[in-house]
Amino acid sequence: MKGRGLQILLICSLVLNVFIVGGLAGAAIMWHRAVAEHPITGAGAGRAGRLRQAAMALSPQYRRELRRTIRETLQELQSEISGARGARLEAARLLDQPRLDQAALQAALDKARAADMTIRTRLETAVVQFAAALPPEERAALARGLAPPRAAGGTQP
Repeated sequence: MKGRGLQILLICSLVLNVFIVGGLAGAAIMWHRAVAEHPITGAGAGRAGRLRQAAMALSPQYRRELRRTIRETLQELQSEISGARGARLEAARLLDQPRLDQAALQAALDKARAADMTIRTRLETAVVQFAAALPPEERAALARGLAPPRAAGGTQP
């Protein structure tokens, strides 16, 4: 390859590299935004979508405190979280057996449900205690964030 063909190949390579670098940079920015928009993490956090949104209504200081409270509570609940996960895995294993043992399956599901209720109760108690210590304006912001969208702004269809 000489002259013109080499220049075309070089330009194509340069353009391709710019697109690759741009795509990687865009993906990194989107990843960073996704992490920044969902700061409350940990086991069971997926079920706390409304709480996550409500926390965004708090000032940064109280948002950090709420995250810390939830994180500490989840750390205290690790044995219950593991128990619930184990019971669900046991239920899945039982469902996969050639002969279904209904009593054992029901017991595994009951155990998972009880552990889930313990986890939820302890998390809600921690959030209630946190909310009780908030100043009235922050508590009002948290309440607005927790309100269902229809109740927060208007009429039902």
